[in-house]
Amino acid sequence: MTINERAPVTPRLTEAEITKLAVKTVQEFVNACHCKNEDDILLALSFWLNVGIEVGELVKHGKKVVLQ
Repeated sequence: MTINERAPVTPRLTEAEITKLAVKTVQEFVNACHCKNEDDILLALSFWLNVGIEVGELVKHGKKVVLQ
């Protein structure tokens, strides 16, 4: 590839593909946390949600915000 050539752009996933990937990834995360019961799952998902909110704030505002 020369300096003037650009790498091909990968098309964005469809909403259905994004949903499928999100479900698969969350399932893998919960399994990796070795959840034993519903409370463990909810705790793991609360951490997942908090990280998602923080990343959204970072993307939107360009700075990290500490949420309680």
